[in-house]
Amino acid sequence: MIRRSDSGRTPPRVVTGSRNPAKSAAVAEAFRLLTGTEPIVEGVTVEGTTAQPMTDGETLAGAEYRASRARSAQPDADFWVGIEGGVETVADRLMVNAWVVVLSGDTVGRSRSATFELPEAVAEPIRNGGEMGGITARVSRGGDWRETGLVSELSCGAVTRTSFYVQPVVLALLKFLPAGAEAVPELRY
Repeated sequence: MIRRSDSGRTPPRVVTGSRNPAKSAAVAEAFRLLTGTEPIVEGVTVEGTTAQPMTDGETLAGAEYRASRARSAQPDADFWVGIEGGVETVADRLMVNAWVVVLSGDTVGRSRSATFELPEAVAEPIRNGGEMGGITARVSRGGDWRETGLVSELSCGAVTRTSFYVQPVVLALLKFLPAGAEAVPELRY
């Protein structure tokens, strides 16, 4: 369970199923928002995921796999988080979203991000087997594309890859909060 930290308490140790700095930053921000502490966040390399998830189900499965591999790699943590971005076709349009899965004890929290439509100039190469990461690297106007992401390029920096992930991480953590609005001031981990 997540609880707002009392002074002197150890911050939560969180392991993400990725070494991507945007994902780690999003996880850290979500835990800061909910616990009022600076969490200890570390990422682990996860192999065996789909290079470019093409359905909502593949994206969710990727997030679940990343969270479970993080747990296997660092079983002594408090929480394990998997974040997976992917695409899905909706009414002939290629849409981008991400799934977040959080594990702790026997509890699993899940949430999906907001969704946005890809411009056809980006959607077509992905439909033909390209990966969003490779396309982002080619169109990036500076900075580390793994941190900023395609969403930042398309939104002129209004939404970054990190900010895109923060909300679904917070929402996946709702499963770990005490029930009821009256309990919210009592958040503890």
